[in-house]
Amino acid sequence: MKKSLTILVTVLLVNFSFGQEEKQQDTTKISFKGKMVTITTNDCDRGPEELTNEKKKWSINQWRGFELGVNGLFTSSDFGINNDPSNVHFELDYAKSLNFNLNLFEFNTRIGTEKFRFYTGAGFRFNRYAFKSTNSTLSYNDTTTFSALDSLKSFDKNYLNASYISVPVFFSFMPGKKQHKTFHISAGAIVNYRIGSRIKQKYVLDDQKRKDVNRGHYHLNPFLVDASVRIGVGNFSVYANYGLNSLFESNKGPDYTPFSLGLSLNI
Repeated sequence: MKKSLTILVTVLLVNFSFGQEEKQQDTTKISFKGKMVTITTNDCDRGPEELTNEKKKWSINQWRGFELGVNGLFTSSDFGINNDPSNVHFELDYAKSLNFNLNLFEFNTRIGTEKFRFYTGAGFRFNRYAFKSTNSTLSYNDTTTFSALDSLKSFDKNYLNASYISVPVFFSFMPGKKQHKTFHISAGAIVNYRIGSRIKQKYVLDDQKRKDVNRGHYHLNPFLVDASVRIGVGNFSVYANYGLNSLFESNKGPDYTPFSLGLSLNI
């Protein structure tokens, strides 16, 4: 009994003295008076830095965040802008035509490997089309959207604003090893459902500043479908959206294709 107690005390002292060395090894063997004592440490004693990259799942956001860019219309089949002589009142001021997107929800998952991913989500899109015309206003009836001249007003601001709920479907490739620093490229589509539209105009009349807001559908397509590409590094991306259908309903407005491009910050 006394001999066994001596062995146990000796083992504990050796274990305490070389505790740091033992933590760095999976198995430690100690020989004392012909007896072998084996001490084994399991994986739960290892720090996070010792886990392999293969065991870590990437947590990626490529949609959720803010986007700001230029909003516009292709007025011809050869990607021309502001070159439709039959609809000069639709010419846009691109310095004021803005696209703002607030992307709130994202589901992002890998496809076989972390480098290939699929993501979807939901958000809001706000499109502003700033017209160059200072004396024409956009209006509509049951069959068409048209422009009417107003000889009494000279507009300082003449905007068509449209807001949408957006749902994306994207496939992404990330060739790097570090999830938050790697280059990425994504391609897919965005389905947008219109939830509101209005004409907003500001002008001065009789030395008084005035503002008119006229809500209506203006025969805008209830759904817009975009082909979209995004390229970036980390949380920053450049995006480009190209409409697969017209801004206006068929035969109820000019056959113009919407587009937008800008910068994205993912959070």
